[in-house]
Amino acid sequence: MGITRLATRNPIAVLMVCIAILVLASIAAGRIPVDMFPALNIPAIAVTTTYSGATPEEVERTITYPLERAVSRVGGIVRVQSESEMGRSRITVWFDWGTELDPALVQIISNIQRSMRSLPPGVDPPSVNQVDVSDFPVVQVAVRAPALTPKQQYELAENTLAPQLQRLPGVAEVWVRGGLQRQINVNCDPQRLQARGLTFEDVQTALRDNNQLIPSGGLRNERLDYQLEIHTLLDTVESIREVVVTTRGGVPIKVRDVAGVEDGAAVPTEIFRVDGRDGVGMYVHMQPQANVVQLADAVRQTLPHLAGVPEGVELEIIFDQSNYVRSAIEGLIHEGLWGALLVSVVVLAFLRNGISVIIICLGIPLAIAAALILLYFGDQSLNIFTLGGLTLALGRLVDDAIVVRENITRHLDEGDAPVREAVLKATSEVGMPVLASTLTTIAVFFPVVFLEGVSQKLFVPLAMTIVFSMMASYFVSMSVDPVLSIAWLRPSQGSSAAWTTRLESAFTGMEGTYERLLRSTLRRPFRTGILVLAAAVSAVWLAPSIPTEFFPESDESLVIVRVQAQLGTGLPSMGEVCRQVEALIREELGEEELLAVLTSAGNPSNQARLFVRLRPAHERRRDADAIGGALRRRLAGQVPGVRTIVTPGGQAKRILNFGAQAPIDVQLLGYDQEVGARLAADVARLVADVPGAADVQIVPQGRVPSFQVTIDRDRAALLGLNPAQVARTINTAVTGGPSGSNRFVDPFSGNEFDLVTQLEETYRNHPEDLASIPIAALFPELAATASLGRVATPLTLRDVARIELGSAPLAIQRKNQVRVIDVTANNTRPLGEVSQEIRQRLEQLEVPDGFVGYMAGQTEQQQKAFSSLVMASGLALMLVYMIMACQFGTVWEPLVIMLTVPLGLIGVVWIQAGTSTPFSVMSFMGVIMMTGIVVSNGILLVEFARTAHGQGRPLLDSVVDAGRVRLRPILMTALATVVGMAPMAAGLGGGGTSGPLALAVIGGLTVSTVLTLLVVPLFYVNLAARVARPVESGPRPQLESGEKSR
Repeated sequence: MGITRLATRNPIAVLMVCIAILVLASIAAGRIPVDMFPALNIPAIAVTTTYSGATPEEVERTITYPLERAVSRVGGIVRVQSESEMGRSRITVWFDWGTELDPALVQIISNIQRSMRSLPPGVDPPSVNQVDVSDFPVVQVAVRAPALTPKQQYELAENTLAPQLQRLPGVAEVWVRGGLQRQINVNCDPQRLQARGLTFEDVQTALRDNNQLIPSGGLRNERLDYQLEIHTLLDTVESIREVVVTTRGGVPIKVRDVAGVEDGAAVPTEIFRVDGRDGVGMYVHMQPQANVVQLADAVRQTLPHLAGVPEGVELEIIFDQSNYVRSAIEGLIHEGLWGALLVSVVVLAFLRNGISVIIICLGIPLAIAAALILLYFGDQSLNIFTLGGLTLALGRLVDDAIVVRENITRHLDEGDAPVREAVLKATSEVGMPVLASTLTTIAVFFPVVFLEGVSQKLFVPLAMTIVFSMMASYFVSMSVDPVLSIAWLRPSQGSSAAWTTRLESAFTGMEGTYERLLRSTLRRPFRTGILVLAAAVSAVWLAPSIPTEFFPESDESLVIVRVQAQLGTGLPSMGEVCRQVEALIREELGEEELLAVLTSAGNPSNQARLFVRLRPAHERRRDADAIGGALRRRLAGQVPGVRTIVTPGGQAKRILNFGAQAPIDVQLLGYDQEVGARLAADVARLVADVPGAADVQIVPQGRVPSFQVTIDRDRAALLGLNPAQVARTINTAVTGGPSGSNRFVDPFSGNEFDLVTQLEETYRNHPEDLASIPIAALFPELAATASLGRVATPLTLRDVARIELGSAPLAIQRKNQVRVIDVTANNTRPLGEVSQEIRQRLEQLEVPDGFVGYMAGQTEQQQKAFSSLVMASGLALMLVYMIMACQFGTVWEPLVIMLTVPLGLIGVVWIQAGTSTPFSVMSFMGVIMMTGIVVSNGILLVEFARTAHGQGRPLLDSVVDAGRVRLRPILMTALATVVGMAPMAAGLGGGGTSGPLALAVIGGLTVSTVLTLLVVPLFYVNLAARVARPVESGPRPQLESGEKSR
């Protein structure tokens, strides 16, 4: 071929190109981002709005409703989901995959800005961001400072340490958890306020007016310019105490007369604890497209050198997501090295020539290097898919080189031409079949670009990697291989060692046995047909028994335990609950499996998450799934009134769940809350009865205790008040008013803190305390009008409102502006089996009018992914057939070769059923990859037989000779691919994510290769004898004299 002749005429140029490829690849490898998954770029935008102190129903009515209407006016929306909870609204707008989000983001921001005037006062400006389900803290740092108070620990982390980490390249943000936030508390005594006819708003207004920085300009005369400074800020606790609220009879009433002032802390809303010790933690989040390994290394290297760390403070990394990424990458490299070693052994056994093995194996790093360069310029990252693609392609990378090398070796051993001519002739003979087999392998991955949703995001990088490496492999086999063969090989280099002689005798015997078997098959095709039919029937019978799942489980050395106490449980009580759960976890696992337990409780106060960090997989006897199951059984019912939900895995599972908490999700849409609650309870019982469904829960959880304040509008009006004034006063008394309305600036550090006016803690616990809140000073004329029988008496809440104990929803969820309740569950059996049984039971459930229910979550993603992959498989088969039809110039010969595909599917079913491996999207990709590989064997057989028959040989002799001559390269390439993928299928690297893909290829290729060597010749002979036109100028198909095919 032209490329071969060009390369052999310019060997120095070939050498320079190889060196350039290796150098560029080494540069690219250091710059390609490293992450667990490819960039998913979820087509969703989140709108988050904070409204401090507002209940979920108030948030839904005043914020979620208007903003939902605003964002729904953007085109291309698939669905709009929202969650209204205490003080916060979060709306998620989902678009079609492939939607350009930048224009949608601009339009959503514009619509929200126009809707801002309809939002109530005190609402923080909405935050609009693209959704990133991989936004998981990649590094968690514990601040251990036993000599510091919780308040000092938080201030150190928030104001000193976090800003320094924030400046590191690749860091998106640093969240501080735990500790106590410093806050200047003005704790008002309602009785003293009443006695002086004051309200909370009076105190708050006085503090605000006395705590403002107003620019004052300067003075100038003929000689000097002066700056004018007016000290109006409150910079000490004592200065706050001395603020005058009002005067009575010429006597000033100061803050200290009605309130106590302390340099204290905000009411804690969360607990952060590591291994049972309270403390402060910093969560480091990564920017999109950043390198997780480099970021984690930067954090680790920076911690010892952070400025401002007091003596005795220790900073410890308690979680490092890069460890799992490193482990997965190292595992894939480990599997690749084992695969390369095994491939080398196979090649050496077949060719029995060390130099030939070296020439073939040199093509592996060159092909991988070229693929890395193309990945770099294709804006891809190194992740478990791209590296998995390189490892998977390892066995296939040497296929082209093996075919070329085997033919070169055969021609050299025959010695009928000089080395150069023999190499060129041998390469030319197999050039077209090698090109066709390479194109068919590439073609099966081309339809992947037409996948939709998450399947496209996950598998396009894998397909790109395999395609790039295959293209590189072809050019290496057609250029570098011939050049090295001319330089290093000579006919006399064949070894005559005893082991090579024995191997040659074995191969010769194998060829003779195969030739006899093939002739027998061609004479008696009925027996072969029965054998193939039996194999196909067994596969059809076994296929329904193979379970399905969306994605193979991976061991991230992490188990997340979510703890739910009774609704309304306070944070201190929740802390004690967590201590009991932590103790049970330590008892179950022990030091041999457990590294640390990180506890984060709060928001809401009755829930907590415990991150159970496990030792690396190779250091423990159980995998994360087994440990999760053991913890689930150990914790069940151990703490009264508490339920636990155990989920093995961390970021990987979160990504595949699209941020949801569980893979199984039954969504119930309807308006009537009471009916919805009863329906959700029925569905939860139904799901819990399904074997393999665990940790069933209803989201949102239910209703929490609440004080219902009902304002008497008539009476309030008679007293000169309106409901808004009353509500603001209550808000100020209980929460201190809107966030940020008053600030205290520390004169030494310059840091700002909230200055909060609120009720003393002893007056914030019971309904009667709320009833005593002073609302306004009651003037004599209003008292007479209201018939209160009092004069100049301060007005309290009980005078204008009724307070009752009731309940309120913990959160309100909506989907497409309809309320929705989710019933979620984890699966302890393959997802497909559990989901199918749940779906069957749901079909028998009577759903009330006005409600609809359907399966969402990972189940929905699995269905969509499988549908897309079926379409991709069909397109792949069509492209493979078209390429072969173009090569052979007929429509029937490609049909014969396509028989290898169903034969391969038999092997896939057998190996999946035999190893009890669930069929997942990775298995599906294995089938697609197997399709491209198995047809290569058929191409080698048919092309050789076709050429020989076209030169005038009888049809039967041509087919038998094709099988005998092509037996070694077919077995060699098949065996090289199988052993190259065997370490991945066996999970030697410890990850197991790509194992099902490798397993499908191994099973399909093994069975297809064995059956192809018999079935393809049989069908070719029968079809050629009946329907084939003459090939080139050769004779019409004819059987060998004395032979009949039946």
